[in-house]
Amino acid sequence: MSKTCLSRVRWPLAVLLLVPQLLISQVRSAEGAQVEIRGFLSEFITAFDNLDWEKFRNAFGDDATVFYPRDKANRATGRVELEQHFKQVFEQIRAGRSQGPYMDLQPRELRIQLLGEVPIVTFHLDDRPGFLNRRTLVLRKTTAGWKIIHLHASEVASAETGAKP
Repeated sequence: MSKTCLSRVRWPLAVLLLVPQLLISQVRSAEGAQVEIRGFLSEFITAFDNLDWEKFRNAFGDDATVFYPRDKANRATGRVELEQHFKQVFEQIRAGRSQGPYMDLQPRELRIQLLGEVPIVTFHLDDRPGFLNRRTLVLRKTTAGWKIIHLHASEVASAETGAKP
């Protein structure tokens, strides 16, 4: 076989051998990201359950946006706006108590979708009787770890109760 012919055979063969390795590497990378994201979510939920203000607020990026489920029609944009509202929420939940946990948030039907480097996390909460509470988090990886850059919270009346928001 000539050198030219061997070159033509080696190139496709090399590609065929490398493609599975690249796919395996991507799967491992996605699995690693899923583990990291689940750890981040666990820490975030625990901080919220315990009303640990510093850990909670540090889970958000400085440029984060938030849509709240009720009480506030407009989007909160940036750290100052989201912290103003969440400080009020923390005080309402605390209701004079001085020791947590104050809640027991249990995300249901958790789904993590990786869109390139951007995770989209969705889940439900059963924290208000008669309503299904839906949450969507958009995350960004930073040098300080994962940060929430958008939180969308909404609720709908449960089919069984016919409750109105």
